[in-house]
Amino acid sequence: MRYPSIQWFNPKYFTSTVLLQTAACGLLLGRAWQHLFWDAPYREFLWDEYWMKDFVSLILGLSWSEYVGNPLYDERIQLFSKGLGYFYLLAAGAAVGIKWFPRLARTILSAASGTLLILALIVWKEQGWQIGQLLEQSLQWATPLLLVANNKSTIPKQWVLLGARVIISCTFIGHGMYALGYYPIPGNFLEMTMRSLSIGEYPARQFLLLIGVLDVLAALGVLRPKRLKTAIFAYLIAWGLLTSLARVWGYFSLEFIENWLQMWLYELFIRFPHFMVPWFLWLEEKK
Repeated sequence: MRYPSIQWFNPKYFTSTVLLQTAACGLLLGRAWQHLFWDAPYREFLWDEYWMKDFVSLILGLSWSEYVGNPLYDERIQLFSKGLGYFYLLAAGAAVGIKWFPRLARTILSAASGTLLILALIVWKEQGWQIGQLLEQSLQWATPLLLVANNKSTIPKQWVLLGARVIISCTFIGHGMYALGYYPIPGNFLEMTMRSLSIGEYPARQFLLLIGVLDVLAALGVLRPKRLKTAIFAYLIAWGLLTSLARVWGYFSLEFIENWLQMWLYELFIRFPHFMVPWFLWLEEKK
């Protein structure tokens, strides 16, 4: 009796759309994990006196010290964060089922993209309004919106691909600005490089400098990929994958594997778009 062979990469199942769905689903699952079990930086905004003092005084009728010192409001922030975590779980399901219930899924994913943009803006504020930080997060808020546009037949395909090029380029330019030292190289960049490659600080800085140059060149090349197209996409996919794995690999500990899974695995999921969206664009370019 003959059994049908399993074709893992059968084009019928393994398509650019599946890659985009997987990228969005991984991102949303990672954010759900962060919001449900860890913390998101909403207090960076909600406890900022410059931004919130007038709101607290006029709307809540409280002085700033009463607002900050009242544990009730901290509990509400935690409940808000957990509520968003459950919403991101729902949005991850919408990414998987967008072909079955397209209108509802597009609405949920659009809302999720909006909340992810707000989170990106708060992280941008937290990092001192460094434009590189905002650029680097482009794929981490725009991927669900890209999936929505790809699913909507009234949006021309060339617009979807242009959007993919722009957000990929922004992400890699932002990453390159830090690697090149335009901004002070973040300590976690250096630490992950040193841990992952088992090298010292000086070689790690030189390695990041080289990567920064390649990031910017690839980011510019992907906007109009004519020459060296294969090399550009190979770099974007490979380096996007390696930087996503770096947090998992660099901090791996067999002795504390449970803590390692809780602390770092979701960081990998959040960065699924860093290599899957370039892969999606590459498959579309090959068509």
